[in-house]
Amino acid sequence: MKNLSVITITGSRSSKKVKDIIRTKGLDYYYEFNEQGYLVKQMSTFHNQVEKKDTNIIIYYYNNKNQLTTVRKSDSYGYFSNHFRYDDSNNVINQIYCRDENLCDYKGNFNLAKQYTINTDSFSYEKQGGLQYKKLYYNKYDKVYREEFFYFNELGYLIETYSRYIIGNKKSKIQYEYDEKGRVSKIINFGNLSFSEQESEVFIYDDLDNLLEIKFYKGDKYKTSKQYLYDKKTYLLTAQLIQDIETEFIQIIQYQYTFFSGERTSLTLEKN
Repeated sequence: MKNLSVITITGSRSSKKVKDIIRTKGLDYYYEFNEQGYLVKQMSTFHNQVEKKDTNIIIYYYNNKNQLTTVRKSDSYGYFSNHFRYDDSNNVINQIYCRDENLCDYKGNFNLAKQYTINTDSFSYEKQGGLQYKKLYYNKYDKVYREEFFYFNELGYLIETYSRYIIGNKKSKIQYEYDEKGRVSKIINFGNLSFSEQESEVFIYDDLDNLLEIKFYKGDKYKTSKQYLYDKKTYLLTAQLIQDIETEFIQIIQYQYTFFSGERTSLTLEKN
């Protein structure tokens, strides 16, 4: 976003059923960036259980090394936050979960009044040869509760992560495949290796490396398609189409950009 000088992106949601017109939901997304191009705030509106419009807010904080130090999110009880500390290799070594009290009555403005530490996790990393390393997860009692292995091929591409919980021995893994240009072409997720179920994502690109579509599968069944549409002049992402394959129900998100120069794009919906 730094090269594009984008300050905000807004997304407008609508939907379309089979043999129906496109209907606007009146629900929106909002993304805000700093001058370095880092995401600093995002908001999304939704209908709560009583069908009233509400807003989820996420705020991002960075240090002078541009490392993400805090992620603060709103929920039905107020705000909670996760705080991160890094080692000299930019690995996260500590994560603190807190509940936060907002000094402001309006949820959209946050000013910290009080903070309560709820939980603390820490992490360590071990190299195991040139093509793999292990990450250990420690709870607040400084006991290892999870271990995660990262495997790379000879070209340096991540090809698999394998995770195991010490208590209960629950195991999972994620496999990554790449095309001839080194782009991720498929991700296969085995959420619990005690079962044979798997979920996968297939990625399709154009000749300029723009992501055109992600196909989601549960087992062998094609479940969902996400298609991405771009402006033919600027190649900015203008819309996202999310289709449920079985029902053909389509959700549409159209994007509008505001730049630091003050310029603003218009909402369009054009097929590539």
